[in-house]
Amino acid sequence: MLATTIREVLEATPGVQSVGTVDVLESAGGAPVVIARLGFGPNTTVADVVLISSAARAAIRTQSREVVDVVLEPEIAAPRDDANPPTDVFVIRGAD
Repeated sequence: MLATTIREVLEATPGVQSVGTVDVLESAGGAPVVIARLGFGPNTTVADVVLISSAARAAIRTQSREVVDVVLEPEIAAPRDDANPPTDVFVIRGAD
């Protein structure tokens, strides 16, 4: 049930193009930890990915106060005409 709620929150977050895997794991103390993949369009800047991810984390915590950690893995579609996209397009991980 929590994973479904988290997915709905992520899908409703402005700027998130798609939501991939959403997992809710249990921490050593028994509290939920959310791990999810978010899809962004090829024109989404890294700065926007950071802002959107922060907004998504805040929305998750507002909806599910028992969540102790949120790890969001962005997937950014590289432009098709860019043969060598910058490394930060692929290596951006958000955790707090």
